[in-house]
Amino acid sequence: MNKIKTFVSKLLKDYFNDQDKKELIEILTTSLEEKVDDLVQSGTPLEEAIDKSINEFGDVHDVLEAYPELNKKQEIIKKRKHQFLFSLLGYLIVSGIAIYINFTFIQFFADILWFILILIALLFWPISMLFRYLSVKK
Repeated sequence: MNKIKTFVSKLLKDYFNDQDKKELIEILTTSLEEKVDDLVQSGTPLEEAIDKSINEFGDVHDVLEAYPELNKKQEIIKKRKHQFLFSLLGYLIVSGIAIYINFTFIQFFADILWFILILIALLFWPISMLFRYLSVKK
């Protein structure tokens, strides 16, 4: 039955946090093992029963449909990740513009590197988005 646990673990490797994943792997493994037991009792050889139950199981999207509360959490995690990446891209764009303006018009700013203040102030945006992403991922 190691083959079943390996299959379920690989199926869910990129989804859910560790605690949810552990519980879900246990539930799905038990379910598949019961199906294998039923097939074996009906006369199917063990290896064939394992392969048949794995093939009929479906993919990760079927699992997500069966557990909508976990799917909703995954959507929130994905949304927060996109928010973090957007804030990081925005930070880089605004920082680049500030650096460009500062060095292009350096004669007007009397050799003051004011863009450093902008970089430090703007850094709080991606940091806060990273914190939100990591807090929901736990």
